[in-house]
Amino acid sequence: MKSGNFTGWRSVFTFTFAQDTKGRYKKTTIGVGLAFLIVGALISIIMALVQKSDGETVSPINTVYVINNSDIKDLSFDSLSNQNKDKYPSISFENTDKDEIAVSNSINEDNNLILKIENKDEGFNVSAIIPNNSSLSNGDVSDLLDDLSNSIEESKLISSGISPQMLAIAMSHVSVNKINASDKQQSVGEEVLNELLPMIISMLMYFVILIYGMAMGNSVSVEKTSKLMEMVLTMTRPAALIFGKVFALTSAAIIQVLVWIGLFSGGFLLGDYVAKTAIYPEYENVILEVLSLLKGQTNGVAFSAGAFVLMGVTIIVGILFYFLLAALVGSFAQKTEEVQSYMGIFTILSVAGFMAVVYLPMSDGNKWDTLLRAVPFTSAYILPADILLGKVTLVSGFVYMLILFAFALVAVFLAGKIYMNQLFHRGESLLSILKRKSK
Repeated sequence: MKSGNFTGWRSVFTFTFAQDTKGRYKKTTIGVGLAFLIVGALISIIMALVQKSDGETVSPINTVYVINNSDIKDLSFDSLSNQNKDKYPSISFENTDKDEIAVSNSINEDNNLILKIENKDEGFNVSAIIPNNSSLSNGDVSDLLDDLSNSIEESKLISSGISPQMLAIAMSHVSVNKINASDKQQSVGEEVLNELLPMIISMLMYFVILIYGMAMGNSVSVEKTSKLMEMVLTMTRPAALIFGKVFALTSAAIIQVLVWIGLFSGGFLLGDYVAKTAIYPEYENVILEVLSLLKGQTNGVAFSAGAFVLMGVTIIVGILFYFLLAALVGSFAQKTEEVQSYMGIFTILSVAGFMAVVYLPMSDGNKWDTLLRAVPFTSAYILPADILLGKVTLVSGFVYMLILFAFALVAVFLAGKIYMNQLFHRGESLLSILKRKSK
């Protein structure tokens, strides 16, 4: 029956996949998936509730009596009224020459406030005085004082004789950014997404690789003690056996992760729909807007259909590489008690690749990007997010993916050779077997 190196892998795949996807696998997939669905919906709903709360915050303050005992003669609060119309719909300012006690005694209406401005050695002091019969809270008054700061600053500058043009310059905000000449300036939301999404994808890959990789190595090692494997290897090639087993576990892991991602995304979009229709019609989904902006800045490469497809293929190849590496390491174990020692090597390699992706970019910016994308141990973690975010072109991403796939093929043949050696030759070194066969 033996003909090609991969003849019979489908039979191995079918049997292994059926064994790996029953019982606890289904319960875990459904249970965790439902949790992701709920979390995704809650994210959108909570964002809508926060926006609704911010949008519906209306100050109860009506009249503010201003006692101006300072050198600021041109005191104006127009900027507060213009910039915060929704928050202060009924506020008005009334100048008075009375002191705060007299004003307080003369106020008969609720929700009024006294504002006193006076000179101090170090500048100006602004005090808010709540009349005895007022129901205003400390929070209402604190919010007003915070919002009045710009108006008082403008009034102070106008009183000094500064022109409106110079006033606009003096009051303008200065932001500091450090960007490379070849980079495009990004908003805060885009910067957060560029930092957060690679971290999420890398962490997801890391846990999948570590958990399922250990199971893969243990499975390969333990099954060598079974006489069934000797019979299977008489009907198929070692590379086909290893590839069928590893690809079955890879498929099971990918299906599980895709179900989780799909349910999370579905929950997020469902929550977005509920938020816009039932909670807050003016709700704006910041995450979806940032995704749209990012796609525009990369000429449509980021989050395009091609990027999603190539990212998916890269994730499969990356997980397949690490699972084959686990099978390769697990093939060295001759006894069950040796499994943990050998799988420790796999754990070290997996952790080292993940740590390199996390910490090397921090040391010197983008200096390590090309190396991290080309080396398979790190490429599996970093390349999917780079493709999705448009940090590499689809052509470059495809080339990096082929490099990763080439290393996966090497791991297949090495694992198959070592597996057969340990099973039939009882520990004879792989080098001696290759030398013997080449003669």
